[in-house]
Amino acid sequence: MRKHFASALLVILAAVPAAGLEVDIDELKKAGKIEFINYTGPWRAQDSVSEVKSIGARLAAAAEKRGENERINYYMKYSLIRAISKDEPGKLSADIISIDKEARVTHIQYIRRILSGYFERMYGYSEKNAYTLAVFTTYYNAVYRGDMDYFGKAYKKVVAKNLTAANAGLATRYDKWPGATRMVIPLTEEAKRGAIDSIDPDIISDKKVRTAVRKEDENLEQRKDLADIKEKIIEKEKKETAEKKADLADKSRDAEKEKKRVEAERADVERKKLEQAREERKLKDEKEKAKSIADPEQKKKKEEEIASREEKQKEEKRKTAEKEKTVASEEKRVAQKQEKIRKEEKKLAEKESKTAKKEEALKEEKKEIAKDELKKEIKESPERAKAKLEEKEKELDKREDELRSKELDRSVFAEKLYYLKIKEYLEAGHYNNEMYMINAATRKVMFKSPVENICGSRYDVFSGGVAVIVHQGDHRTGHRLVLLDRETLKESKRGKDDIFWRSFVEIRDGFIYAVMVDKGKYYLGRYDGALERTALSQEAVSENTFISFYGEYVYINRHDKKILVLKKDDLSLVEVIEPR
Repeated sequence: MRKHFASALLVILAAVPAAGLEVDIDELKKAGKIEFINYTGPWRAQDSVSEVKSIGARLAAAAEKRGENERINYYMKYSLIRAISKDEPGKLSADIISIDKEARVTHIQYIRRILSGYFERMYGYSEKNAYTLAVFTTYYNAVYRGDMDYFGKAYKKVVAKNLTAANAGLATRYDKWPGATRMVIPLTEEAKRGAIDSIDPDIISDKKVRTAVRKEDENLEQRKDLADIKEKIIEKEKKETAEKKADLADKSRDAEKEKKRVEAERADVERKKLEQAREERKLKDEKEKAKSIADPEQKKKKEEEIASREEKQKEEKRKTAEKEKTVASEEKRVAQKQEKIRKEEKKLAEKESKTAKKEEALKEEKKEIAKDELKKEIKESPERAKAKLEEKEKELDKREDELRSKELDRSVFAEKLYYLKIKEYLEAGHYNNEMYMINAATRKVMFKSPVENICGSRYDVFSGGVAVIVHQGDHRTGHRLVLLDRETLKESKRGKDDIFWRSFVEIRDGFIYAVMVDKGKYYLGRYDGALERTALSQEAVSENTFISFYGEYVYINRHDKKILVLKKDDLSLVEVIEPR
């Protein structure tokens, strides 16, 4: 009975909203198992845990007194190279810990304790976090053992030059460790004592490593701890980004004020130059007229007056020229300042995007952990697992209800309501519509879009604009995806593909999905922010289909009403589902 119950729970587990479970299983099957082979013969007296950890701590202490890129030895048994460089941005620096020829290490735990001691002393990690990082570091170096192509691409030259195919990474057998092991520890740019992100946790737990680590139930606690480390790093990055954003906003406002001040000074200079030009022309005319003055005394007086005014004019021009130089210098300085701010904003946006991707990846990682925890529990106690699963399902249902009740209407973005009003109904179900911008908080109509010929009832809003379907002057002449500027509702971009006029318009991760028409058949198209097509389904779809997204997959009706499962990124076919 218990056995049947456990089987049933496994079926339930597979049905939990986790579309990637089957894929996970496939990945686990395909991945080579990392199994560390330790010495199992007669044992001599062993060092204590603290004694082993002290090896790593001593290497760290020695490194603190020495420069970077120097080799530090521990009794010719272990050594450290801090391979760090500011060159090659985008690639990684690393600490390299070697197991040298004289070492007598026979168990993977021995290595992990050395690494743990090093992480605690060098970077100030807690004992728990240091051990977790040590576990993943050993798996990481075993997965990429001897892979010089990988190390050459991922790491800076200062790292790669210290590695060979024979010693890079960690062998899985204890008798291959001495003299042939250089464990690579990936460092972030800001690696320092007390920084939780000194060692890059995403690198030592990439997909290959996680797949290997998942094969052992005993690693569950370390997997959960690493997820906690990643979560703390993400929160730290989000806080730093928010602070930087606020700082840049202040700098941008100040720069804009400076720009307006300099523009006013430039306008004043140009005004003075015009006045001086008019005065020059006037003086020239008066000079000519003075020549014809018959009375010598009056002529002399006029000439003296003109000469005085010319001298004054000369001084004014000199001052204006100096002011112009100053203004030009100020213009250049303000332009440089604004360009620097723009670069910083771009860099910050890229960082924010990376953090968002990390956050999404962490969600998937936590799902993996939750599934594996449940599978482990099913093995150990099916009854308890069932109760836990039921409780979890209730909790998820409740959370989903709460989230959905708080969801903003999809036509609302940044407190602005993008409202599509039906202007007129035409034959065969076609519409001509008008787009309005409404202040969602005050309920006041701000303005109407100048774009005519908006049809259908489907549109979507994102940071890049408002995606709508527009006909070409007549519904019989074809339809196009059009992107409206989010602030002005003016047309900013127009697609080239013929879009089904009644198609959905769905935006995910900055890409627009819609049904396009080609030679009377309908296909799912994926478009970027410039409305350039980046992917197209090979299978024809139903023109009246709905579309659903889940994780990496898209669910859509085929032309024969069977359900296509496509990869979200390239719209390639994953599976065909036939509802019964």
